[in-house]
Amino acid sequence: MPVANPRLILALDATSARCSAVLWRDGAALASEARSGSTGEAALLPRMVTDLLASQGIMAGALHAIAVAIGPGSFTGLRASLALAQGLSTGANVPVIAVTVAEALAMAVTPTEGRPIWCALDARQGRLFLQRSRLPEVWEVVTLDNPPLPEGRVLLTGDAAEALALRLRAADVDAVASTAYQTHARDVAMAAVLRLDGALPPLDLAPLYIDPPRALLPRGGLRPPPQALTPVP
Repeated sequence: MPVANPRLILALDATSARCSAVLWRDGAALASEARSGSTGEAALLPRMVTDLLASQGIMAGALHAIAVAIGPGSFTGLRASLALAQGLSTGANVPVIAVTVAEALAMAVTPTEGRPIWCALDARQGRLFLQRSRLPEVWEVVTLDNPPLPEGRVLLTGDAAEALALRLRAADVDAVASTAYQTHARDVAMAAVLRLDGALPPLDLAPLYIDPPRALLPRGGLRPPPQALTPVP
């Protein structure tokens, strides 16, 4: 069995319209792939992972860990990426490290002294999913019209960062919107390293849903129930 490299991590992210995977070692990406679109990109993850490992001549058993973004995000993307991560973990006998969208986006910005990082995600209909807690799984549902106000300056990440920054500045808050609005697997990998080192608190491997997933009926309606067969005399 190949010897695991202590810093060789496969990271996956399918929380948004961009699906990505990266092989990460010693603070740098060995190889990465990403696809963007409106739907179905998570279905490309297995092929992306196969191609990444093959490009570097690496077997899954040589990994030290698999990192995966657990949300909030696309219902289908989360289920697909977590299922793939767990399947690879079982086959290769390596652990899976969970990372939230807020933690990944925090890796993409340069922290500023005295300016805590908030993550704001567009939840539609004037709502935001807001993460401002030290606990990664604690999120709030707030309205853009009446958001909570920080005690001082704040740095915002997420796809609703600019909208929230405008609202906070209107309330005389020193708010800066970063350019980190969409996650990438490389950010997931960096956060996973911190979690492995104990710099981030433990986090369960489970999809992070804030709103319950919406189940829609098929356009043609449900199929009629099967008819009972009449016994042949």
